[in-house]
Amino acid sequence: MPAFTFSPLPRHATLWRVLQAVLLVGMIAPWALFTGLPATRAADPPERVVDGLQALYTFEALVKGVIPDRAGVGEGIDLRIDKPQGVRFHAGRMGLDLPVVVASDGPAARLTQALRQAQQFSLEVWITPAEPDQTGPARIVSLSLDTSKRSLSLVQDKGRYEVRLRTSTTSDNGTPSTPTPDGSAVVRRTHLVATRTPDGVVRIALDGKEVAQNTVAGDMNRWPDDCRLVVGNEVSGDRPWRGEIALLALYSRALTADEIGRNFAVGPPQIEEAVALPPAYFGAVDFVADVLPILSSRCFDCHAGDEEAGGLNLAIRARALQGGFHGALIEPGESLSSRLVHSIAGIAKAKPMPPDGPPLSAAEIGIIRAWIDQGAVWPAGHDLPDPREERAREHWAFRLLEDVAVPAVDDAVWPRTDIDRFILAKLEESGIKPSPAADPRTLIRRMTFDLTGLPPTPDEVEAFSIAHANDSDGAIAALADRLLASVAHGERWARHWLDIARYADSDGQEGDRDRPHAWRYRDFLIRSIQDDIPFDRFVRWQIAGDEEAPDDSQALAATGFLTAGPSSVLPESLMEDERLRSRYNELDDTLATVGSGFLGLTLGCVRCHDHKYDFLPARDYYGMLSAFHSGSRAEVPLVAGNETEKALVWRDAGPEPRTTWLFQRGDWYDRDQPVSLSFVGVLSRGRSADDYLRAAKESSPHRDTTYQRKALADWMVDVDHGAGALLARVLVNRLWQHHFGAGIVRTVGDFGVRADPPSHPEFLEWLAADFVAHGWQVRRLERLIATSAVYRQSSARRHDAAGAILDPSDRLLARMPPRRLEAEALRDAMLAVAGTLNPTSFGPSVKPPIAPEAMLARNVKEPYPADIKDGPEVRRRSLYLFHKRVVPHPFLEAFDKPDAQSSCGLRDRTIVAPQALALLNDPFVRTVAGEFAARVAAEAGPDRTLQIRRAFQRALQREPVSAELLAAERFLSEEKSGSGGVGAPGSDQQALVNFCQVLFGSNEFFHVD
Repeated sequence: MPAFTFSPLPRHATLWRVLQAVLLVGMIAPWALFTGLPATRAADPPERVVDGLQALYTFEALVKGVIPDRAGVGEGIDLRIDKPQGVRFHAGRMGLDLPVVVASDGPAARLTQALRQAQQFSLEVWITPAEPDQTGPARIVSLSLDTSKRSLSLVQDKGRYEVRLRTSTTSDNGTPSTPTPDGSAVVRRTHLVATRTPDGVVRIALDGKEVAQNTVAGDMNRWPDDCRLVVGNEVSGDRPWRGEIALLALYSRALTADEIGRNFAVGPPQIEEAVALPPAYFGAVDFVADVLPILSSRCFDCHAGDEEAGGLNLAIRARALQGGFHGALIEPGESLSSRLVHSIAGIAKAKPMPPDGPPLSAAEIGIIRAWIDQGAVWPAGHDLPDPREERAREHWAFRLLEDVAVPAVDDAVWPRTDIDRFILAKLEESGIKPSPAADPRTLIRRMTFDLTGLPPTPDEVEAFSIAHANDSDGAIAALADRLLASVAHGERWARHWLDIARYADSDGQEGDRDRPHAWRYRDFLIRSIQDDIPFDRFVRWQIAGDEEAPDDSQALAATGFLTAGPSSVLPESLMEDERLRSRYNELDDTLATVGSGFLGLTLGCVRCHDHKYDFLPARDYYGMLSAFHSGSRAEVPLVAGNETEKALVWRDAGPEPRTTWLFQRGDWYDRDQPVSLSFVGVLSRGRSADDYLRAAKESSPHRDTTYQRKALADWMVDVDHGAGALLARVLVNRLWQHHFGAGIVRTVGDFGVRADPPSHPEFLEWLAADFVAHGWQVRRLERLIATSAVYRQSSARRHDAAGAILDPSDRLLARMPPRRLEAEALRDAMLAVAGTLNPTSFGPSVKPPIAPEAMLARNVKEPYPADIKDGPEVRRRSLYLFHKRVVPHPFLEAFDKPDAQSSCGLRDRTIVAPQALALLNDPFVRTVAGEFAARVAAEAGPDRTLQIRRAFQRALQREPVSAELLAAERFLSEEKSGSGGVGAPGSDQQALVNFCQVLFGSNEFFHVD
């Protein structure tokens, strides 16, 4: 008889599929009777081995509060769960997500006696680990009396399984153990059988194949009768195993290889309701032609668009595979285990779906089953957009980059770059003219501080002034090129990124352990900025440098971005609740920093619930969190075999991702909803997280990491399908902020709907598009800004005819906004003008002296030294000073240096009384003022007028005007004679020290016009 095949017209594919399924369901049995064959296409399935079976457990559900022993041998040894809320039952499996103890009520004496008498056994399980690298070791099954006496244990430890068997030749805990190969414990359903023959040969088989063999000599006569049978933990509850278990069987004999293969062929227990399911359709199923019409007609009313009953969206591939409030509904390749099939078939405890109208036909269910069994293939481009998401994409920051024409302006002379035309167009709309250009001294001081964080020398000011008089454009371009190529530029801009990364040299929190190798990340920043690596690579390496370029030491060091936040090392003895709290707080800090630092998204607001304002569902938060969930901090050699050059980096534990859950209200004990890797939906177009992950894995031969972070990094820089457009907008806005004091968008870490709107939206769009079009080159963009006419403007206030201030908020940039120096630049400037700045670049952080009375922290693991001496080695740029989180540097703290507890994209710039007191009383300021005075005296000689002039040239990069010269001479005279009313008469040198300290405290010294 010919096979059932059809060649229907494509437009009627679904109709023919249904008809074919009906024919199959209705005709197979009559056809079998007619031909005398059984109504099956395969041989009768094998049956499980029962000879020697002593205990058998399946895990569909609790029966009268226990998991019953189904072996039928003697008195059953039922298992009871101490915390039933800590487990879940689904599709014939028991999930162990929290530390629980599943154990026999009392001693499993019958089982112990049977195995001991036989001097042999077989232990069989069907399990799915939640993570590949569980430690402890984590107990899967054990016959245990207490933590020091175990007769038999099956454990998972660091990527492998182990069998520990107590005999007359082993320890009370059964060591040494018999392990499987490293990496054999993977996150997938696994059949494991461990056997021991009477002559002591122990074998372990995985999925029907032997992977380990060992001889454990001795007898089993030391097995006590009072051991309990425990699943998923130790009797004491301190060695939890996480995963799913579908079957546990114990035999009083060693199964043969054929018998093990037979049990493997039978497979794990299937749910009893499976017999009620219509059969899966026999042929190939096409999602678009066969499945999508069923979903759209029967499911989309409640599970598509802005209707997501139960948190389930069946119109978007990524959302459908994630499932709803109670976890995944589709398990590709396993329709029998898929809750979607149970729901549409109306079996088990699942609520029948759809709730209204006729149920799905057997043929329709068969097509859904076949589609899932064939891998649940859902081609790209066939999602039904969520209208809420589509509306959210209209927000200016979430759109794709657009081409923006450079505006025409009336004044064709003033602009030097296209930047100027955008700024001038806005000014002309408001009837305001730009300010005149600043003088050469102001320009070189502005550019040198902006690009290097240091003041120019008097010789540099003089040379620039001469060049500027001859060719202003050429002089400015040459100055920009020189400064941008310097190491000082890398040091200056690395400090900005360290703020975003919340970098410090210690852990923070109560223990505040030092991080001796954290500085490698700081040096990576300096080198990458100095080398002008493209910003997209700069981002990718900080998220996944070890996955992107595993053999590049700088790429490894770059992942220090993920390790830079506060953390704590908690002992294993601490309560599980505290360890979970610490772990998820750190992961939240990491994700929130990635969100605000790179994407301008307040992802930290989505940990407990959907974002209140932006279309950022909590599911997106936990989908992105999964990229980091499989990793942690690690100190590793930058070069293989060289233990002296280590870096603090982020590393995944192995190639299998850990299970990530969607915690309702941030409760880490709520583990009903597993989620897979996903990204922010409103920023994703046409490519799923799976697409990025597949490409990431295919791009590298290494197989020791999940590649989830590389997938995330690739999505972040993808301007066509991912978050690249938003990333570019955020970065150019940050660059603008550091040159002009405020961003085009002033909320630099929040580009959501509640963000401050851009002052020049078309200009921001053009700037981002231009940045991407020119290869994400930061130095080119900085040069464009530094050579523009808007950057050259004077900072003087201007008034209109009525006396009102023009552009009072500086939003239109009718002048160059003046700015106060940051704390580090202020300290570095003092050392630079004094001539005592140590120019050494790179290397470990140095601890400067801090007064003991400023150290208020207690109970730290490594206290800050109280006896550090001042000297050249601690006179390095402030970037290289050791930042201990609980012992902030008093002077830097006074001038608003961030505490590194969270990401800081925009520093406070306060002007408060403690700053004046610091400039007046801080021992460092006084010491450096003395060094400055000594330098001035050495360069100018004893002549007081020359000393004043030289001090002005060094500190303020200009000559004093006559009034300032007279006031300075009078000050020096009064300080020497004591007639100024403060203190006794002093020497000429002491008066000069006081004068130099006055210059340090002047408004002009720590402001840049």
